[in-house]
Amino acid sequence: MRCFFFALTLVLILFLCRPVTADPVDLVKWSQMPEMGVYGYDFSSETTVSSMVADDFLCSSQLAVTDLHWWGSYYQPGPLWPFPHSDNLPDPTLTTGQSPGILTGFNVEFYTDIPVAADPLMPWSHPGTLLYQEFIGISQVTEAFYGTVTHIGGIEENVWQYNVDLTVPFAQDPGSDPVDVDGDGGDDGTIYWLRIQAVHASTLIQWGWHEADSLWQDNAVQNWPPYTSAPYWNILPNKDMAFELTVIPEPSLVLLGAFALVSLARRKR
Repeated sequence: MRCFFFALTLVLILFLCRPVTADPVDLVKWSQMPEMGVYGYDFSSETTVSSMVADDFLCSSQLAVTDLHWWGSYYQPGPLWPFPHSDNLPDPTLTTGQSPGILTGFNVEFYTDIPVAADPLMPWSHPGTLLYQEFIGISQVTEAFYGTVTHIGGIEENVWQYNVDLTVPFAQDPGSDPVDVDGDGGDDGTIYWLRIQAVHASTLIQWGWHEADSLWQDNAVQNWPPYTSAPYWNILPNKDMAFELTVIPEPSLVLLGAFALVSLARRKR
């Protein structure tokens, strides 16, 4: 019995005193990994060009999003400035192997969902009501090299991974507007939208959000000139964006884990 309470207390202390960073204790709530094949491109979502990209995801639990991870790249359009995506354009980080250091931070926003055919102006699904908004300074962002994509024709592009802890967790309600995603007649959760926009002032280099390796539900959308003065979203056919949402498990889950560890220890005795 003493071993049981000791193990339980230890697990609780480790959980309650954990640092507020993404670590193995966190659970992945949603994951769309980056496309690292020949067709893995990036789509402009930045303040310099006043562009933005958003993508949808499904919330099936009430656990609040605490950590955000995504992937992106840099490209130089040259005389084509500005350009909506990185299609076979040179990457300035290839020669140095380092980030150009132009970013001052990111705008992160979460929205409700406007489903297909609900908006006559934009009959495809897109972001609705703004629910959460935060500017995350670059000092709070971890930017790390992830890998290199080689496009058709031999053009290479470095992909960078970004990790942040949200200052205030984003709470969701899976029952607020439930949808049947898998077609079995039941409620699977609520769809939300995420928008990530880089903040910088370089007129030589653009930043783009990298696309995901598969398409979930509906297409991602992009707000691109000359529609930046209005909330108009252009559909990105067959494209989703690469990002991951992580959460901190509820204390009840930690307790269950403690019971499981103690039970396992007892079996081995």
